Amino acid sequence: MAHAIGVRTPYEAIPATVRAWVERELGSSVVSAKTQQGGFSPGTAARLVTASGRRAFVKAVGPELNPDTPALFRNEITAMRAVSLPHAPTLYGTYDDGAWVGLMLEDIDGALPVHPWRQGDADRVLEALAEVTAALTPSPWTAAPVAAERSGGFLSRWGQVIADRTPVPDWARGREEELAVIAADGVEALAKGNSLVHWDLRADNILLTGDRVVFVDWTFTSRAADWADAVFVHAEMRSSVRLPQLGDDPGITGFLAGIAGGLLWGSQQAAPPGLPTIRAWQRGQADLYLDWLRERLGW
Repeated sequence: MAHAIGVRTPYEAIPATVRAWVERELGSSVVSAKTQQGGFSPGTAARLVTASGRRAFVKAVGPELNPDTPALFRNEITAMRAVSLPHAPTLYGTYDDGAWVGLMLEDIDGALPVHPWRQGDADRVLEALAEVTAALTPSPWTAAPVAAERSGGFLSRWGQVIADRTPVPDWARGREEELAVIAADGVEALAKGNSLVHWDLRADNILLTGDRVVFVDWTFTSRAADWADAVFVHAEMRSSVRLPQLGDDPGITGFLAGIAGGLLWGSQQAAPPGLPTIRAWQRGQADLYLDWLRERLGW
């Protein structure tokens, strides 16, 4: 599966007030700004170098680019303050003028995992994820959003699939109501968890260095079952590498059903402002989750 690719705003195009904050924080003028690809945020995401040689990664967004993203960045700021781990970047500073929101983070000199996944990379990431999950269970951020509540609408889209007559694979035709029930069970299982999870863990939010695995972009961080992030990662890896079994927990199967329905229905909708590539990506993701769901159900 290809990395997610959105449309970034160059660092030079963000408001002067935000760039002034960056240079105050870094204590020197920015002489190089390299836009980073991956992910869907329409804001800036750039690796910066100053005249003094200091480096940082800055991401910033305003409501004119996408009305919902500033709130997500505020969520990430709170999450980053709660997550202090070798597998997460260090937060240097934040900016919020009520409209534009920015984060200044440790610049990780790493690379995204390649596609298809290589066994060595997959093993490293799964080991790091197990360490993160153990460290974040129970959740150190007690007031974190509950994933089953915040994403409950997305995970309950089978009703809309039925209402809109959204095309489904042949194996699922006529069983949409049953899949809706399975997905509802998944949401219920998800809500019982008390782990702090990344909730958007895909290859373009992972950086590999010589000695670190770093999970970036904690925008959607939530409280959920401890297997949630493993499901996201396994979904990406399963077609290319050997993976340990996640077990036959019906909550996991229900979670897969919820994700599959949400992606399938969403892929048929108009693209949100500033996110022109997301629907094609969702369709590819829907196919991936539907295939895995069918395998687990034995249909």
